[in-house]
Amino acid sequence: MKTKHLLLSLSFITLLFSCQNSEENTFQFDIPEGKAPMATTYYFVRHAGKDTTDSQNKDPQLTEEGIRRANYLATYFADKELDLFYSTDYSRTIQTLIPTIHHYKGDILSYDPRKDSLFTHDFWKTTYGKNVLVVGHSNTSPKFVNEIISETKYEHLDENTYDVFFQIKIDKNLNVMDSLITKKVPANFNYNQEL
Repeated sequence: MKTKHLLLSLSFITLLFSCQNSEENTFQFDIPEGKAPMATTYYFVRHAGKDTTDSQNKDPQLTEEGIRRANYLATYFADKELDLFYSTDYSRTIQTLIPTIHHYKGDILSYDPRKDSLFTHDFWKTTYGKNVLVVGHSNTSPKFVNEIISETKYEHLDENTYDVFFQIKIDKNLNVMDSLITKKVPANFNYNQEL
């Protein structure tokens, strides 16, 4: 009788673990063919503060405070071992990325924010296993995060919100973890110092 209970208990435990392990991953893409399982990290950052004094200017530059923020972000990203850098073709996004690019001696890859999606199969294959910084806008950054996590979790950022950005980590088993990070520029931050 004890043997029967022991066998039933073992069968139940085995069934329980097999059900947990067979849980299907809902991430939209597979590991790219020929690649080993690796973690991928994305940072989606809205451009820093822009000059809004001329409402007719469709491509404004950063303000002085925006330049401070761009340099502060470079200090934040200095130890993140970034591999790829994406920006839209606007002055404010490129200027936001320049201090970080300077630190990494990288290249800016351009993307069109008006396309339906940045997160395509080709983008996934290119960025897989890398640490990627994407500089965009108040509407594109949350939109791309929502596309990756396959849920409408984040709203467009308020027009005056510049101190938050998004991080998405996709582990080697394609489990996705997203977070919202707030980084205010300290009042005593001096961007003339070296990283």
